[in-house]
Amino acid sequence: MTTPDSDVGDVSGEVVEHEPEAVAPPDETPPEENPRYEVSFVRLQELERSPVPIIAGRLTANSPSKAKPLSELPDAKALVREIAKNHGDDPDFIRSDMPIQEIVFRTLLAGGNKPILLTDLHYELTERWATPIRPIVISQERLLRVLDTDTYYGFVRA
Repeated sequence: MTTPDSDVGDVSGEVVEHEPEAVAPPDETPPEENPRYEVSFVRLQELERSPVPIIAGRLTANSPSKAKPLSELPDAKALVREIAKNHGDDPDFIRSDMPIQEIVFRTLLAGGNKPILLTDLHYELTERWATPIRPIVISQERLLRVLDTDTYYGFVRA
């Protein structure tokens, strides 16, 4: 539909087309506002943190590398694969009393460090790990800021 744009003050009488604004459904976050996150080993190095000890600290009791000394551990990617394979048998791998960033970190490790949407991470926090004793109330916008300003875990947008 074309109409003269009277708000612009166009005296030429030229017709200006107006396109309706794209609006996302209320239950969906627009893609540019719903980034995927992962743990970046490069980012950890930039933060002067070694990925191997950080990830090794999250190995479960039944992980083959758990008993090995730090010098004998495989690389960070292999440790992530090991966690993804073995975390399911450990009910304490993720607990609701952990800090929000730790829950996100372990969620990413448990998924093999495959990028996860912000909305899915938000769901994990507010629905899966929240309890009546420890409700986790955080907006997606606040979670976005927390992940984007992280200087400890190496979170990056994928």
